[in-house]
Amino acid sequence: MNENHDNNSLRAYAYVLTLVPGLITLWGNTMGGTWAWSNVIFILVVVNTLEWILGQQRNNDSFSGNSMPDLFLWLAIPLVLSGIGTLLWGTYTGVLYGSGLIGAILATGFSSGSMGIVAAHEMIHRKKSFMKRSGDFLLFMVMNSYFAIDHLRVHHKHVATALDHASAKYGEHFYLFMTRSLKGQFVQSFNLEAERLRKTDRAPHGFGNTIIRNTILQLLLVTILGLIHPMLGLAFVGQAIFACILLEYTNYIEHYGLERGENERVKAHHSWQSDKPFSRFMLYDLSRHADHHMYGGKPFYQLRTHDDGPTLPGGYAGLIIPVLIPPLWFAMIHPRIKAFHASKQLTAA
Repeated sequence: MNENHDNNSLRAYAYVLTLVPGLITLWGNTMGGTWAWSNVIFILVVVNTLEWILGQQRNNDSFSGNSMPDLFLWLAIPLVLSGIGTLLWGTYTGVLYGSGLIGAILATGFSSGSMGIVAAHEMIHRKKSFMKRSGDFLLFMVMNSYFAIDHLRVHHKHVATALDHASAKYGEHFYLFMTRSLKGQFVQSFNLEAERLRKTDRAPHGFGNTIIRNTILQLLLVTILGLIHPMLGLAFVGQAIFACILLEYTNYIEHYGLERGENERVKAHHSWQSDKPFSRFMLYDLSRHADHHMYGGKPFYQLRTHDDGPTLPGGYAGLIIPVLIPPLWFAMIHPRIKAFHASKQLTAA
């Protein structure tokens, strides 16, 4: 009993790691200069290195009766807003300029993506309307009007099949996937919204269409920022684009090369999982992705690892560079796919 309680508490407090990229971003954005690159260096150097050194943390400790994890989830909103706010403030006052501004845009995008979008992903899966709206707001701040619709209504239904734009095919490099995924998700979400409105006898292409409404509001926000100072609009759009690229990178590694029959039930072997500590706790256990797809409504702090699911060769931060170099990525992941399929055949026999 006491051991379970200790594990419970440890897992609850481990999610404090979700705050680190946001806090480092605030520091870098307010200091300017080379400090503006702090969060980029933290993710690509510090976390990347630790992810390759540290082992998998595969314990499936029980978890209940602790509200601490959701506190860290809610803290994503002020931290993401503060990150974007300090980026805009630093741009306007001249604290951020030249290479420092580029670093701040990338650092803020890392915060908006690794904390903001991942927190939004958790929020849109919750039942309470206020939680869902909060997730929509975080997605609005990275100019993403499609993810909530496509993820809930398409991705979870068709994951690892040809009908899902957000599932990467075997042999498909990241750059081709990202282009296909972005276009497919946006168009699919737009059409789903139009269909929803037609069923209620409303104008399918009016302001009631979430894609149209959010896109107009986002463009209005960028215009206002641009009128205040031209660089403000560019900085805001820059961090949003980078955050959405990180989202597509995450989509890419979560299901790469895994296939499911259209009528086959979603199982552990249809998603890649990773139990590297930073991937787990800094990203609200998103890396326990197999369990998330099997039980979409399960809170992140209750997700479990599956022994019969394929495991990524590294953590989410550690695989960024390999994914950007397709031959390296294929050399790392294809043998794992073949070995996993071979082990499944042996088990079946």
